Amino acid sequence: MMDNYIRIYENVLSNIRCQHLIDMFESDTEHHEIQNCGSGATLTQINLLHSPDTIWKEETNHLANVIMNSVHQYKKDCDIKENQWPEKFGFEPPKIKRYMPEERFPEHVDVLDYKTARRFLVAFIYLDDNEKGETIVSPKGDTFISRCKRGSLLLFPPLWPWLHTGSFPAKKPKYIVGSYLHYA
Repeated sequence: MMDNYIRIYENVLSNIRCQHLIDMFESDTEHHEIQNCGSGATLTQINLLHSPDTIWKEETNHLANVIMNSVHQYKKDCDIKENQWPEKFGFEPPKIKRYMPEERFPEHVDVLDYKTARRFLVAFIYLDDNEKGETIVSPKGDTFISRCKRGSLLLFPPLWPWLHTGSFPAKKPKYIVGSYLHYA
């Protein structure tokens, strides 16, 4: 069977850092945006690079470093050779997303059009533990469930074989940082 290219890396962020990001999110209500997730579903998010003077600059740099450290390990774990990986790439501005207990992200893929076609790797960092609210990735013939575990990072390709959904969180909000690696 072929590798599914889905990996989880635990403890990439400390509990203190995760709680700090949640607290910053909750206090920065001026930049909350409602995202339409399709099928009538919504969530609240903040684009961390919404302006040049954002209070999120230091946090965004730290998150980029955390993601890149895991990406180096991901390439090793998936046996990705240098000629299989782009020489130059960048990040989509990270977003913190909050799902309330009645909110979920319906089944979808993250590359559907010309605008999103630069994406080649999904990065989700869970900022809290949650009984439910897992991310379910279903590449053809397989199902992978990523539990909401504080400080863990989920990496996988965003293309059509990696159909995924965010389940309803239980009893309390679910917080994640989401970003993508982009072709430059």
